Amino acid sequence: MKTVSGFILLFCVSLSCKSQSLIELREQFYRASINGESADSFYSKMETVTANSSALMLGYKGMAAFTLCNYSYNPYSKLKYFNEGKNFLDNAIAASPDNVELRFLRYSVQKNVPSFLGYSSNIGEDKKIISENISSTELRKTDVDLYNRIVNFLNSETIN
Repeated sequence: MKTVSGFILLFCVSLSCKSQSLIELREQFYRASINGESADSFYSKMETVTANSSALMLGYKGMAAFTLCNYSYNPYSKLKYFNEGKNFLDNAIAASPDNVELRFLRYSVQKNVPSFLGYSSNIGEDKKIISENISSTELRKTDVDLYNRIVNFLNSETIN
């Protein structure tokens, strides 16, 4: 019985740590999106992510590249970071097409990227998947942090 209880406790702690590290990753990304030094730091941290990493980590590696677009003055560098971010994020979604967080990340990029870059073809598809998951109670139960971030983004979108 002690073994089963120990396993359950270990499993719960493991889930809590995983959840906490994901929240920390999100926080680092959001800081990077509003601060150039944080963007550099986040990009450096995400350079350790490899093709063998999870789809979500590949998606955030793409988001790290997108954040550097905001702080680069050289048009060539901006385009380089944009294409890098786009490739990582789209590949991550191809590997995990039902991942709501990845869809949300791409949706937020495509809603804010200049139209001349031609990166807006998935807005409707992503919004549909996000809306379906937001309206179900499962996301709210399994990942309150992600649920709140999506709801806040969508609410700010309707205000603007």
